[in-house]
Amino acid sequence: MSERWIVGVDGSDAAVTALRWAAAHGPVREAELTALSAFHVPAVMSLFVAKRGFGVDEIGLAATAGHDADVAIEQVASPDTITPAVVEGQPGHVLVDASESADLLVVGQRGSGDLREHRLGSVSRYCATHGRSPVVVVPDDWAPPPAQHLVVGFDGSDNSAAALRWAIDFARADDATVTVVVALDVAPWLGERLTRERFGDEVAEQEQTFTASIDAIDPEQRTERQFVLDAPRHALAQAARTADLVVVGARGRGVIAAELLGSVSTWLLQTATVPVAVVPDGHR
Repeated sequence: MSERWIVGVDGSDAAVTALRWAAAHGPVREAELTALSAFHVPAVMSLFVAKRGFGVDEIGLAATAGHDADVAIEQVASPDTITPAVVEGQPGHVLVDASESADLLVVGQRGSGDLREHRLGSVSRYCATHGRSPVVVVPDDWAPPPAQHLVVGFDGSDNSAAALRWAIDFARADDATVTVVVALDVAPWLGERLTRERFGDEVAEQEQTFTASIDAIDPEQRTERQFVLDAPRHALAQAARTADLVVVGARGRGVIAAELLGSVSTWLLQTATVPVAVVPDGHR
């Protein structure tokens, strides 16, 4: 059964890079790719033209958005392999709505309207926070080859379990390796050697508990397991150095329930130099 991937395009180089990432990974998964461009009439513009008795050139705005999609496709692949689409609305809202019926949403780390010093754009952040499908955020300087080594942050939460399931399924198409990184919160004020010496039983107990949870998701044991006595941020940052794709849940343990994106996931999106996939809990 083929998948449906949506890629947000807006005329920026980051959007072209995101589309290139999707084109590199989609065909092997029989994914149908759609380059989706959104346009909207700013409130200031609507007020300005209303006072002067003429309308907004919505056809022109739509044509510009369509041109952005066509140009991005031409830079990445032959036009018949990716479908362009134009929808009226705020880009973040349009893309999140589209993710409702998609298997994957892919966006650039920073769009055309974001300040250069802001590594993570507002649209990318909105999509990663509210996306109804997994969302891959691709850094501006990403280049092939496709993902061969995936790293998954796992903390035992439902969100991290969803992330692990998605990563295993995604890796099958490329026969890629998956490493599960578990940060053990045992005596964080001590180094690894002293922690294992003084709290060996507690460390072993946590390792056994997490191993059982991972085995329940991965009974074939396709994944490599890495238990690290370190803070989650640092553990993932270290593992990401050799990864082609980092996968995390939308929300982990220890965060306010109302937040849809956990602090570790947010930090990773801000700092990662490799693509990051954010998987919401309950994704089909």
